[in-house]
Amino acid sequence: MKISLLVVAAPAVQAAVSYMAAVPDFLMAKVQSSDCTLPDDFQIQNFAAESPDGGKTIESLTFNFNDDSTILSTPCHLNASSVAVAGDGRTARYACDDARVQFIWQNGTATVIEKVCPGEDGAADYEASGTAAVPVVCDGAAGNGTATAARHRRSNSRRAVACKSNSNDIRSKFFSIQPVPGGGEE
Repeated sequence: MKISLLVVAAPAVQAAVSYMAAVPDFLMAKVQSSDCTLPDDFQIQNFAAESPDGGKTIESLTFNFNDDSTILSTPCHLNASSVAVAGDGRTARYACDDARVQFIWQNGTATVIEKVCPGEDGAADYEASGTAAVPVVCDGAAGNGTATAARHRRSNSRRAVACKSNSNDIRSKFFSIQPVPGGGEE
């Protein structure tokens, strides 16, 4: 009976994470044994940033990452003092306050990487990735044609202005799951 329940449950679990084209059988077995939860979607909430040029480039940003399926919520930040997670030639990633979540910020897009499915050593064996477009709107203080803006342009110093997303709750799906490079949490 237990074997038949596993056979019946496997397609349901696979369908729940349909963003993954091919989840390895051994990982599905781990999911079915409750040792691992594969994330489905995530939220970027309360995104705020500073930009010297009306949002074309971002000097600093902060947001809250939330994943209801893994019950993980953590603040994430990027600023002048941020240090990229030790690299192995990949695009620079930055750890959120909970190091199980990392992110990449490029061209108005946040790619989030969540480490999941701990192995026997307690370190995550896999990482799920997803991307969310984050529309950024800034207050009009930078480069709006006022004398102050012109004075800043002439002095080659730009004052950063406050920016935020036009949505306080951006939802997106994870689209990939891969083994953690190096075989555990970095």
